[in-house]
Amino acid sequence: MTPKTLKWLLGVSVALNLFLIAGGIGAGVVLNQHMKRPPAAANWGGHPNETMTPEAKARIKAVIKKAALEGEPDMEKARTLRKDAGKVAAAEPYDAARVIALSDQARSYEDMARGKIETALIEDMAQLSAKEREAVASFILRPSFRFRKFLEKDGAPQPNGKPAPASASAK
Repeated sequence: MTPKTLKWLLGVSVALNLFLIAGGIGAGVVLNQHMKRPPAAANWGGHPNETMTPEAKARIKAVIKKAALEGEPDMEKARTLRKDAGKVAAAEPYDAARVIALSDQARSYEDMARGKIETALIEDMAQLSAKEREAVASFILRPSFRFRKFLEKDGAPQPNGKPAPASASAK
């Protein structure tokens, strides 16, 4: 090999190593962010597992398991509807209305299954202390945060959970 070729290989090797190091650092930052608890968690009154007695935890687990098993047929129906929606979405001609209808039906069945669990927990909370009821209620009655990242402004969720006003986002 000529010295010129070696210099090129060395340059490519250095560039590749820098790229790999930067990728490793980026992966570390991303993992660190995903392993953190959501900032709103501090406002939930604590996770029920942190504030409940072992007996209350066992009772709640039993209630959740029983209600989840009762809701499993609804979840199975929702899974089937979502699978059907995927098939319809992949078919030609594309039928957006049918995909939306199947997705709505699936969501309804999922909501019914979740509602059974929530209702069972709320009905059973009478057996808990006031502090335990507060922890469970703040955990199960909080709004969904699935799409919260789309409602954030400058990385901070809006206090009311609503998107920032149009005038604020236009700046």
